[in-house]
Amino acid sequence: MKVLHISRTMGQGGAEKIVYQLCRDNSAQEQIVVSCGGVYADKLEQDGIKQYKIPDLDNKNPFVMLKCLALIFTIVRREKIDVIHSHHRMAAFYARIVAMFLGTERVYTAHNVFFNKIRLLQFALKGSSIVAVGDGVKRNLIDTYAIDPEQIRTIKNTIRNTRSKQYNPLLTQLREQGKILIGSIGRLSRQKGMDVFVKAFGMLRQQHPEKDLVAVIVGEGEDHAELESLTKMLGLENSVLFLGFQENVLDIITQLDLVVLASRWEGLPLTPIEVFSQKRTMVCTDISGNNEIVKDGVNGILVPVDAPESLSEGMFKIIENPTLKQTLENNAYKTFSSEYNYDDFISSYNEVYELCK
Repeated sequence: MKVLHISRTMGQGGAEKIVYQLCRDNSAQEQIVVSCGGVYADKLEQDGIKQYKIPDLDNKNPFVMLKCLALIFTIVRREKIDVIHSHHRMAAFYARIVAMFLGTERVYTAHNVFFNKIRLLQFALKGSSIVAVGDGVKRNLIDTYAIDPEQIRTIKNTIRNTRSKQYNPLLTQLREQGKILIGSIGRLSRQKGMDVFVKAFGMLRQQHPEKDLVAVIVGEGEDHAELESLTKMLGLENSVLFLGFQENVLDIITQLDLVVLASRWEGLPLTPIEVFSQKRTMVCTDISGNNEIVKDGVNGILVPVDAPESLSEGMFKIIENPTLKQTLENNAYKTFSSEYNYDDFISSYNEVYELCK
């Protein structure tokens, strides 16, 4: 069976990583990817996975839209695609139009929660198999978009727990100096709440100057310059590290004492799953998606959204109490081992594809 994955980009992001994993590790199907490129596109090329590059699916210029549609139509017909697997709402829209002419089966994975473009998504998903990456995403599809629950299957995101053991030398040096490393991993955007993390870290340093703390921010994004300005304004430029995008994120996690995720909204984020896989714990916001993985006081700590004071308190609670930290870390790894099996993740998607026959 030939599966065509359509993603807006293959850049840094959870959805893009899921596409990459499905292509790299699912030998049961022949995988082809369509996107406008990115870091994971380079990795796909290294792995010998066939790709086509098209314009940005979010571009609403009518001529660009027609070009996208024509290119996808041509690829599906030329490659004799059996299933179009969309990972973006506009990808699902184009897939529906192509399928109206070619009769190709469709799968759509909802990677996040949305509250707009209701008619567009309803049109795009008519007759399509749908995968929700978490319970909150499924509820969003039902409550906001009036999608039939019988049309939706939940397949939780997960990761393959393999490390390169290529450690960051600067983090190694800081650990040897006895620094406490608190990390935040993700796209530098409003969604991920990196600004809240920086503010909370500043409060923590101010309230507990006896602690030798360093913040480690892993990722790239549109808010990079703004976040660097914020660190300077708060006098934190010498205690906040911006590492940029890191391929060896699991190795980075093992070098951190604690991870923070201050997201304002999520689908089912990969960061807590990655953190738990390395027997680390975290403080994160109590929102849909995050609280499906992180259970307050069991495997991590949940705090209100957009509340740097509470976030600071949560971080201090863990770094001040080694016994609590150890308990949370042990439970975090148990959560990963029991609920986020990678082989089950791959086989679940194969079951979805097989039902399309």
